[in-house]
Amino acid sequence: MADAFELVALALPGDLAPDALSDAVKRLVAECWPGMSRAQLGALARHRALQPSLRAHGAMAPGDIGLFSLTLLAEGGPVRLIAHLHRVKPRRQSARPVKASKPSARDPRQGDLF
Repeated sequence: MADAFELVALALPGDLAPDALSDAVKRLVAECWPGMSRAQLGALARHRALQPSLRAHGAMAPGDIGLFSLTLLAEGGPVRLIAHLHRVKPRRQSARPVKASKPSARDPRQGDLF
């Protein structure tokens, strides 16, 4: 099962001024919210035609907050943002075992159908 990640914050690298961002990237950042999933972030960026690429910077344990490089292809070229994502612990499996479907019991008096 894939790990689940939730957005904590988006940040700009030190060498990038907020005024240098395109309007499409500014709208994307404005529409993000804390707690959105990694999949929602990617879908929102793809919907805005920004071609997102999300890369982790090192391993992290469940419950930790990690740094990710979020690269977006905007009109002026690639824009790199820093995404702080919280790794959510995998959900506990249900206490009930999942019952697999089984063929019904066959009556020995029933002949072969084929």
